[in-house]
Amino acid sequence: MKPSLILNVDDNESGRYIKTRVLRQGGYEVIEARTGVEALETARQAEPDLVLLDVKLPDVSGFEVCRLIKEHTPKLLVLQISASFVAPGDRATGLDSGADAYLSQPVEPSELLATVRALLRLKKAEQAARESNELYRVIVQSAVDYAIVTLDLDGRVRTWSAGAQRVLGWSEEEMAGQPIDRLFTAEDAAAGVPATDRTVAARDSGANTNRWQVAKDGSRLWASASLVPLRGDRNEVGGFIYVLRDRTTEKSEQDAMQRANSWLESEVAARTGALLETNALLRREIEERERAEQALRQAQKMEAVGLLTGGIAHDFNNMLTVVLGATEALKAALPGELKAQHRRADLVMQAATQASALTHRLLAFSRPQPADPKPSNLNALIGGLVDMLRRTIGESITLETELTPNLPLVQVDANQLENAVLNLVVNARDAMSSGGALTLRTAIDGDGWITLGVLDTGSGMPPHVVERAFEPFFTTKRLGEGTGLGLSQVYGFMKQAGGSLRIDSTEGLGTLVELRFPRLEGRLAETASGHDAAAAGFNGAGRRALVVEDQPGVREHAVETLSQLGFEVMAAGDAAAALALLAGDPGIDLLMTDIGLPGGTDGWALAATARERMRGVKIVLMTGYAQSNLEPLGPDSELLMKPFIRSALEARLSRLFGG
Repeated sequence: MKPSLILNVDDNESGRYIKTRVLRQGGYEVIEARTGVEALETARQAEPDLVLLDVKLPDVSGFEVCRLIKEHTPKLLVLQISASFVAPGDRATGLDSGADAYLSQPVEPSELLATVRALLRLKKAEQAARESNELYRVIVQSAVDYAIVTLDLDGRVRTWSAGAQRVLGWSEEEMAGQPIDRLFTAEDAAAGVPATDRTVAARDSGANTNRWQVAKDGSRLWASASLVPLRGDRNEVGGFIYVLRDRTTEKSEQDAMQRANSWLESEVAARTGALLETNALLRREIEERERAEQALRQAQKMEAVGLLTGGIAHDFNNMLTVVLGATEALKAALPGELKAQHRRADLVMQAATQASALTHRLLAFSRPQPADPKPSNLNALIGGLVDMLRRTIGESITLETELTPNLPLVQVDANQLENAVLNLVVNARDAMSSGGALTLRTAIDGDGWITLGVLDTGSGMPPHVVERAFEPFFTTKRLGEGTGLGLSQVYGFMKQAGGSLRIDSTEGLGTLVELRFPRLEGRLAETASGHDAAAAGFNGAGRRALVVEDQPGVREHAVETLSQLGFEVMAAGDAAAALALLAGDPGIDLLMTDIGLPGGTDGWALAATARERMRGVKIVLMTGYAQSNLEPLGPDSELLMKPFIRSALEARLSRLFGG
């Protein structure tokens, strides 16, 4: 907001300077004048908000300057200030000349600023009141379709708008001071309706009516009226505002509509049967739409929580990478006879590995993450899991498989699918605390999709639990027995894989969780699940590597690991630094880069640039986050999920370099 403009008039240089400085420190814009003539001309041209006027001027008295200013611009504020102690009559003379306030020196800066602020507030309030009154007048006079009338407590007319004359016929001169009863029918007036309306309006802060009213020519009009009390500063009722609108035409149309409705009702009665059938169909469509909307809201809610959990997992994975790497290096450096220290290091790595599994559950629930989907056969995957699953569920539960032969392949990340099956099996085991049967079955459904079902004979779930089963952190288990992330992980995995899942559960009978995958067109094949196999003893001697990672701890771990494998290693904290190194030394055999890098260029773009500059360069893309970029890895590339240990990195290097 532009600061207020103040004209400071004083022939004394030091006095004028001091007042100008105080005003500017108070946030005001200040212009100056030294004489009365100069002050009058400056006020005319600059149109200030306030004039700070010294009484004693060399050419014209300050009282006369004030009188001339007020004569020319009555709304311009004038604050007179004396240069020395004055007689009491001078203050009266100054105020009589039109000054809005008068101060005697010496005056404190705070008093001067407070007086200026008070005058400007008063000016602003007066201007707002004028604008409000003018706005009210314009609105009332322009509302020609409404009769707007103000009344005193006895119901006599104070003001009568142009709209009132147009609607009712009487002019303001005819109605001023007249009782509003003239607008009422003889029946209503005799029954005391006008007075009753005023009583109700005063008690209930308003009264709204629809009734017949009477115009000047004696004709009746159907009108909607609103009677509102006008209250004073102490909330006392001082009168009323009466707003009336002629709705005779509308009432005629409504009456005609009612007659038409009566005819329509007879027609509707003749077609009741057809309408009942149509209504039943409509209800079914509404129910279907509500189910679809509920499913959409559920998906949106899970996506929003996924964004949060994915970000947490990203930061946690970076920390776990440093913990695992440092512990692995520490364990390797320990002498073999220090068994207790080796055991402690194993415990740290075990805890970090368990934390890593939890973050991968979070990532599977959040936004789609870079995966390594390959043509896979569900039967082969289940066959490879059976022994581990039997050990997981215990002897009190029997495990059976019903696998459809010659099953078409599906495009899926085998590691993530195995993790999803394990989650479902653990949930099924927990639902059969007294034992039971667990069945894994594969099939081809009627739409040609490949299905993988996990069926148990456990306690089952009520409908309200099924509805929330895929929400993260929702669990019916006791505290400490579950995280509530298992099914949400499966949900995230299936969404990423382009499939779907459903739950069919009955309390006391059991639960079926069915995963549906699009089939991979082409020949049938048996594809193993394909875990990383550690390539022990990989040797990178004679090769050069560039590590690009913005987290110092992770960068140091990667550099140290590659150095131990024989690489000559350079490091950079972002893509810009990495590109500068590549420009000066293009002889790089391996680029190991994080996908999420600061500075606007991510790991995908950096890898693409490296391939253009150095043909045959091998690339390892690291990530601890659910990335939205699902581009193919590209040639001579491997994906390494954080946190990682040396053996996982060696496995990828072996595949890249043929070791």
